Amino acid sequence: MFDLLKLKVIVLVIWRKPIKSIRDYLVPEAKLFTQGLSAGTRAVRCWFVDVVLGIDDGNIPVWKYLDNDVMANQLLLRKPSIRRRVPEHRLWVDSGGYQIMVKGLHISVDDISRIYGELTAKCFLSLDYPVSDPTHATPEVIERNKSNFLKLIKDNPDKEIIPVVHLYPAKYLLDVTAFYRSLGIHTIAYGGIVPPLLRRTKLRMKSLIGFLILRKAFPNLRIHVLGAGSFLMIKILRTLGADSADTSTWRVKAAFGHVIVPGRGERYVGVRKIRFHTPRITDEELEILEKELRVTGFPLIHKLDELLTSFKGRALINAWIIAKGNGGISKRSPFRKLLMKLRDLMKEPLERVILAYEEG
Repeated sequence: MFDLLKLKVIVLVIWRKPIKSIRDYLVPEAKLFTQGLSAGTRAVRCWFVDVVLGIDDGNIPVWKYLDNDVMANQLLLRKPSIRRRVPEHRLWVDSGGYQIMVKGLHISVDDISRIYGELTAKCFLSLDYPVSDPTHATPEVIERNKSNFLKLIKDNPDKEIIPVVHLYPAKYLLDVTAFYRSLGIHTIAYGGIVPPLLRRTKLRMKSLIGFLILRKAFPNLRIHVLGAGSFLMIKILRTLGADSADTSTWRVKAAFGHVIVPGRGERYVGVRKIRFHTPRITDEELEILEKELRVTGFPLIHKLDELLTSFKGRALINAWIIAKGNGGISKRSPFRKLLMKLRDLMKEPLERVILAYEEG
């Protein structure tokens, strides 16, 4: 009772302060980013990242346990049986642009426009042709992406279509985003970040600096980061001021017998000998996981032992930890050093951030 009363007093104090004083209650990362901004709401958003959970066939009804939005590929949603399972008011529809990059698929914008017209969803991602390296971002590719977006909004005026930008050279990145803003767009998606993160090349840092350029240049624009909503990346994106990010990590890790332990990383809980160099979970780490789930109100905590033995169970645990977990980044993680560098760069003016991007 005392703790609840104390919380009410704290909330009351914050509420009665002028809106600009919200900065005084932000985490340090948010203070770094919000210097000079006048909108208190913008300050709040920059340290809370909405996690959009990428789904596959809809057989894991994660929406029954979490209030997060979900994302599905339009190729998947062509099946009526899957459409019926997913809550439309929380559905983001992906165009399949990433599949173009990794599988060499051909997807027509006319086809996408037709499918979008048939679907009901919260929002739709524009068909884009991704680039994982700025040297591949030719003016022709960028113009093609812009043309796709213009067609989709023309054909579907009653739908929210979100344009996508990628790891373009800084000038293109700023110009194309300004173009979308001139059309009255309030949200964009930043894509192409996943391949550099997975390959652990110098483009890993560059892809995140590219996001930081957008955040500094367009402070009131909502930015969604495509595919980068893993447990660790959420911590980094919160620092950089992302509004939302989607992830399929919760399912992928579960399929390999892994669960996410806050502050420790992935741990193997399966019975196979092959565990892809992931450490097997210890009793101490299992206690950490159970405590985090219990504290954050995981509704299936009474079935924890059973959930750890199945793909669906592990997936639900991972989704919950990514969406609600409070653990930090381990000091041994390479992402921690990345985070420290980015925090330093956040203090620099936009011109210096652009210079770091071009030199990286």
